[in-house]
Amino acid sequence: MNRIRLQLLASRILSLANMLPKDENRIVFYSTPDVSDNALALFKYIHSLNGGHELIWLLNKPNPGGLNTLREQYPNTRAIPLYSPQGLKELIRAKFIVTTDVLPVTPHLGQRVIQLWHGLPGKKTGYEHPLGVKDLYLYMDRWTTDFVTTSELVTGAFARQFMINPRKFRILGQPRNDGMLTNLKRSRELLSELLNTDVERYDRVLLYAPTYRYTSYLKDFEASVRVVKSLLSHRFTDFLETNSALLVIKPHKLVAEAIKAEIKDSENVKLLTNDMLTKNLLTINDVMGAFDVLITDYSSIYEDYILLERPVVFYLPDRRELEEKSGFLLPYNFFAPGEKPEDPEELMLAIKGYLNNPRKDLEWRRTIKSLLYEVGDDPRSSKRVYEKLIRGV
Repeated sequence: MNRIRLQLLASRILSLANMLPKDENRIVFYSTPDVSDNALALFKYIHSLNGGHELIWLLNKPNPGGLNTLREQYPNTRAIPLYSPQGLKELIRAKFIVTTDVLPVTPHLGQRVIQLWHGLPGKKTGYEHPLGVKDLYLYMDRWTTDFVTTSELVTGAFARQFMINPRKFRILGQPRNDGMLTNLKRSRELLSELLNTDVERYDRVLLYAPTYRYTSYLKDFEASVRVVKSLLSHRFTDFLETNSALLVIKPHKLVAEAIKAEIKDSENVKLLTNDMLTKNLLTINDVMGAFDVLITDYSSIYEDYILLERPVVFYLPDRRELEEKSGFLLPYNFFAPGEKPEDPEELMLAIKGYLNNPRKDLEWRRTIKSLLYEVGDDPRSSKRVYEKLIRGV
């Protein structure tokens, strides 16, 4: 049985238990990938309070990368398969359910399903998808009591693509950005440990975080590999060496497997994978402060990085194709505040320009930051979510 059918079946089963009492101290967490993203950041904060809550993780995989670390660092936290009798039981009993993805839970009486999502608006999806592909996003309003965002503009964008009742939105910030803003001074130390490389020996550290490509609504592996490999030429690696720069590539896991042999012995290009992060119960945001420049495309990662007000380069060699098949939820030319090269030569020029003048386009970045973040430009988003939605302060 595929995942979509499992989700719909679970939703029907859970709806039958509407009248069962809920445990006020029980909080269930769910994320994709397992034990990650905004849910992980909020989990860490709540655990640090020692407030007597019973914290449970629901898992898609039986043994995800961070499970052993979770058990070592948080021995009192239980991790249970989502699609199991015990997993469904926890969804029925918990007063609070925290998720970063579609979760098939129609909230019962007195129950809160808190949707943190996994980023701010990027490409079109749901009701906004240009090809009319809606998938499980049709049910987002039914499966949510509270949707956490960062500004009125962001709220409007999410409301359009998911058709969620505007009264369900809570402008409280993204918990995963707490780690980015808290770890600024030690971010390069953390990154060095993850990569097993001393990043301090480079004058500049760049992050390349491309989005996985899609054809219609199907994953396009070849296109995803092709765009990353365009940065592995001798000319580009010579450019990095000349500028004493380290390029850290964080691609989709399938792309990482396809390119790792080509960069295995490279001095100026390193891979940062989801497995490396999850095994240490970290998110990419926890080390974002280590990077001088972000290179991305239409990934929402730039909407987190923009809080640092550092340069962003939007590298989109397949821009026309992407606009036709997914499109951008917010006007791309304005909301992508930086150079937009479409080939490696243009990319090198753009990077060089920002390395020589990091303040280039700064006011543009600040304008976009102000639109995306009415709340959340501080390391207290987890605290706000907890106090407003769980404690009810």
